[in-house]
Amino acid sequence: GRSYCVRTQRMLNQCLESLVQKVQSGVVINFEKSGPDPAPIGEDGLDSSRPINSFASQPWHSCHKLIYVRPNPKTGVPVGHWPIPESFWPDQNSPTLPPRTAHPVVRFSCVDCEPMVIDKLPFDKYELEPSPLTQYILERKSPHTCWQVFVSSSGKYSELGHPFGYLKASTTLTCVNLFVMPYNYPVLLPLL
Repeated sequence: GRSYCVRTQRMLNQCLESLVQKVQSGVVINFEKSGPDPAPIGEDGLDSSRPINSFASQPWHSCHKLIYVRPNPKTGVPVGHWPIPESFWPDQNSPTLPPRTAHPVVRFSCVDCEPMVIDKLPFDKYELEPSPLTQYILERKSPHTCWQVFVSSSGKYSELGHPFGYLKASTTLTCVNLFVMPYNYPVLLPLL
């Protein structure tokens, strides 16, 4: 953090200008690993120099980080097509919504999947703030695979719910993006 001691109107303007330059437009998300760690990848496919230990907690297993929400260059307003699912299944008989955390808890599965997109169906793409998770994904050097993301209790009959998108390294391996798709997109996209 940073503190400012403001004594004059001019200093106040300078401090506000300084703060505005530091503000990133985005949303904070808690990313949590679900299931076992992925098999380590090396030059020849598998890296035997690192032991596989799915039970020891690593820094990338849980990250409280920002996703950058970039405004539309023409309007200056961010545009999104799909929401991050709620952590409950809607119930018409309930008079109120259940309480929820201010920052969504998004769980990711370390199973390599094919990224899916189809023409004319929009998706949202958000860059993740650098973190141990983004570093780990980029070090795997797998820009053509992705890890699906879930919100626990978002499905009616499943504790983990259905995937609503995926984490994927950029083709140039410079950043990791969160792709947000329609809920349960692996079933919906083939139907479309």
